[in-house]
Amino acid sequence: MKARKGKTPVRLGIIGCGVISGSHLKLAAGCPEAEVVAVADLIPEKANARAKEFGIPTVYFNDTDLINDPRVEAVILAMPVADRTPVAFKALRHGKHVLLEKPVAAKASDVKRMMAMRNGRTIGCCSSRMTFTRYAEAAAKCVASGALGKIRMVRIRAIIEAGATPAWNPPPPWRQSMALNGGGILVNWSCYDLDYMMFVTGWQLRPRVALAHWWRPGAKMADRVAPGSDADAHYVALIDCADDVVLSMERAEMAATTSDQAWEIIGTEGALHMPLLPPGDKPHAIVLDRFAPGKGVVSKTIWSEENSPSTGDVDSDFVHAIRTGTEPRTSLKQALLMQNITDAIYASAAKGRSVAVGTVKLGGAR
Repeated sequence: MKARKGKTPVRLGIIGCGVISGSHLKLAAGCPEAEVVAVADLIPEKANARAKEFGIPTVYFNDTDLINDPRVEAVILAMPVADRTPVAFKALRHGKHVLLEKPVAAKASDVKRMMAMRNGRTIGCCSSRMTFTRYAEAAAKCVASGALGKIRMVRIRAIIEAGATPAWNPPPPWRQSMALNGGGILVNWSCYDLDYMMFVTGWQLRPRVALAHWWRPGAKMADRVAPGSDADAHYVALIDCADDVVLSMERAEMAATTSDQAWEIIGTEGALHMPLLPPGDKPHAIVLDRFAPGKGVVSKTIWSEENSPSTGDVDSDFVHAIRTGTEPRTSLKQALLMQNITDAIYASAAKGRSVAVGTVKLGGAR
């Protein structure tokens, strides 16, 4: 993958040549600030196939050789979290910038260790993907305008019904594994939910206490997860936040009910309803409900556009942050805040009671 003339691109290496690596390679190919110089995977066929597909000049069959390559300035780690975190530590020890696939880690202590090791390097988090949309920016602008009044509740609910046949054959062993993935649907998808809603609300939520519960798939859906899976297919959590705000979260996949999805922010004067995923076949809209004296609640579509282009992407944002010395869309401190919520949800479910959420001061230096 050759660099554009007149540019000084960030020389990237991608470790992990599975499905998500294709997305990173396509984005890097369209980014003037990026040049992929090497890929690596433990499975030679995967590494060679990606290199051939995208014209990558160098192929490695382990992470160490790629990290030791002096041409590589930054690495994109595109593998499950159990394999990814030790490689992230290794890359940071070798002075590389790091872009982490989601979830950022399996536990908050790993994020804190990365923060201690960064030594001025840029660390990006792919949980911010959904914030690079025009409707995310439109929703954030609406919240910042004060149109909702004082925020009372941030609500996330995404229930996905079970299909007639399994989505994967065979199911990936990491997807619902505490050891391999740090959890199930909570870490697979609600990292996106949290990042998105935190972005829209201007990162003003300060979680304090979590009460949660989670369930594995029903017995009739056992063929939809890998043998030995031990993580959540459905969870629900209530997070008490400072300043009289509540964060409500629920996600389920393979659910024995019809799909139901909502991302909402409710305030003293109005409520905002928005999508999470980029627009597909149907137009996506942001709807603002506001109370009008004498009329009751009046709904108004404040944004609607079909197939709206994104405003950026995690890869371009990452390399731009490296070259400018700025923070990526989601900083490591912000990722730690979300990981603290995730850790508290799992701890509450395990203990059967509410637990405190770790605190993070988002201001200050990197």
